[in-house]
Amino acid sequence: MAVGRPGTRLNVRTVPWLLALAGLAIPLVGSGFTVWPFVAVWLVTLALLWIFGRPALPKRRPLRIALAVGTLPLLFVAAWEGGWWLIPADLAWLVIEVATPAG
Repeated sequence: MAVGRPGTRLNVRTVPWLLALAGLAIPLVGSGFTVWPFVAVWLVTLALLWIFGRPALPKRRPLRIALAVGTLPLLFVAAWEGGWWLIPADLAWLVIEVATPAG
């Protein structure tokens, strides 16, 4: 399935990013756009992670798993600021990292 420019394929690793966007969009629309400041902060954070964080991800699988596990407490601490909305995306990232064969 081509997405974007020709030759670009939708990968299972994009699922956490799509879940994060859906996790922000659903509360935004459901609240009548009253939580837009929180969503805006999380969108900026996700954009910065997309631009700078993805290339800097560790190449070793155990480090990526540790990073996925380590973000869960941060999202729980930031729950009242919208961290709850991103926990499904982080869990999907963790499942993908654990399920991906090493190599």
